[in-house]
Amino acid sequence: MPIAKKKKTKDFSSFFGMLFFTIVIVSVILSVGNFVRYSQLLKQYNELKEYVNNKVSEMKAENEKLKDLLAPNSLVDKYIAAANYLRDFGYDFEKILVALNDDPTTGYFMVFVVGNETSWFTVKDKEKTYFSGELKPGLSNYRFFYFKEPRIKTNYDIIVPPNATITVGKAGKVYLLFYGVGLKFHPTKVVQLTETSYENFAAKFSLYIPGNQ
Repeated sequence: MPIAKKKKTKDFSSFFGMLFFTIVIVSVILSVGNFVRYSQLLKQYNELKEYVNNKVSEMKAENEKLKDLLAPNSLVDKYIAAANYLRDFGYDFEKILVALNDDPTTGYFMVFVVGNETSWFTVKDKEKTYFSGELKPGLSNYRFFYFKEPRIKTNYDIIVPPNATITVGKAGKVYLLFYGVGLKFHPTKVVQLTETSYENFAAKFSLYIPGNQ
């Protein structure tokens, strides 16, 4: 009996020893695996951190460039100023051409709005709208040619058919100054628009158009 008991105790000791050894081996393997995984994650984190830092540096550099470009007296600032100057000069130049170019072989009219309020003004027919916009008080810069185009056409010159319809927003506040064919600089007729709409304005206002009966 003592020998059998001693052998049984020895078997238990061997089993627990092997179990402990197995646990140690598994723990070591898991630790090594975790270390390898940690190393990989750390590497990926460092790579991502480096990528983000590079992008941030690039964005900072681009922002500095934008600040330099948009700063006062910068290249872009000078370009915008030059563009605005040329644009304003262009409009002024158009007005100069309108004032100088008055061909007596053409017929046109201009619009004068009285009072202190703007008025909507439209010239159109069934197929097309030739002009539609709000005109300020005073003499408008636009010229509406109903017979022949001008020799020099500007942005203020609008070609309209003589049978078009004229519509105004404020009846009684709008006048048409007609510069008839054959005369220069002085209107041949001044018409007050007491109605809001006029169809076939050339016939309505008895305009002289060469070739028409």
